[in-house]
Amino acid sequence: MKLEKREITLNEADSLKDTYYLEKTLLEKYLEGEKYAERKEARNELEKLTKQAEEDKKHILSLWQKAKNE
Repeated sequence: MKLEKREITLNEADSLKDTYYLEKTLLEKYLEGEKYAERKEARNELEKLTKQAEEDKKHILSLWQKAKNE
C-alpha cells in the first residue's frame, strides 16, 4: 500500500492562532509564578514579564483577527 503524499502549507491565521494560545498560556504561567515567588526581585521581574506578555497577546490577537478577515 502506497502512502499518499500531501502538500502542507502554512496558513498565517492558523500560525497566529497557535501563537496567541501559546502567549495566553505563558501569561497564565507568569501569573501563577507571581503567587509563589518568595523574593521581591522575582515578583518584580514576573510582573514586568506579565505586562509584556499581556501586550504581546493583545497585539497577536489583533493580527490574528486581521488575518482571518483577509
